[in-house]
Amino acid sequence: MFSEIHYYFTILKDWQKALLFSFVSYSFVLFGIIVAITFMLKDFKFLLVFGLSFVYMGSVIAAMLVARKIFKKRLMEQ
Repeated sequence: MFSEIHYYFTILKDWQKALLFSFVSYSFVLFGIIVAITFMLKDFKFLLVFGLSFVYMGSVIAAMLVARKIFKKRLMEQ
């Protein structure tokens, strides 16, 4: 299993690795926000967490797509 992960990681370009690392990092931030909200409210509210996750990940994915387009364009020029 780890050899497959290593294989797919090695075929990625450096800017793709950076975007992947950023996406994973932002996912951990979302997890922390969900945990904090759950402890503050002392209850897990599914609709609140779903809405927050939808908006947060939607904006992160939109930002990643913009960054991908910019990286690809700038790297093609070089």
